[in-house]
Amino acid sequence: MDVQSLKIDLIQWLIELQDQTVLQKLQVLKEQEEISAVHGEGQMKGLNDRKKNMKMEKWNFHLGKM
Repeated sequence: MDVQSLKIDLIQWLIELQDQTVLQKLQVLKEQEEISAVHGEGQMKGLNDRKKNMKMEKWNFHLGKM
């Protein structure tokens, strides 16, 4: 599959995607890519910390702590 076809396929998949968890993970991935392209490791660490916090919030939610 060429790059253009792959992009179109992913766009269609995103349009139909309803899983908020997957969307949040994709948003974090997008932010990581943007930051790594523009900035250094310091900001990547901050983003990774945010990602860890999201996982903890999800865990606490499942345990009924939120």
